[in-house]
Amino acid sequence: MASRFRIFRKPLVSSLEGSTFAVAAAVCLHNYIKSAEEGVPFCDRRYCPLDYANNMSPDGCINDGKWRTEEALAIIRLSRTGSNIYSRQAEDIRTLLNYFCHEGAKMLT
Repeated sequence: MASRFRIFRKPLVSSLEGSTFAVAAAVCLHNYIKSAEEGVPFCDRRYCPLDYANNMSPDGCINDGKWRTEEALAIIRLSRTGSNIYSRQAEDIRTLLNYFCHEGAKMLT
């Protein structure tokens, strides 16, 4: 479920009642989508394709599904992507703004 519903990738921060409701809602949605895809050929399924879930080979071995190798799609933390120094052009515009609003301001008559 965590591979499809991001809410389950971290501990739930809610009351027991709220957590129970969230799990029940996710299970209902999961079951609904799975039942809606029953008539769709395996190659065209988007929610749970044939090789997405674990499966058992004819000799009884369990094969891992693609969900185990799928990268987490949650938002990842970014490191610094730039500096706090604004560009030279932005500095020039701010200088002009300050000039025209203060010492360079003239009243039009």
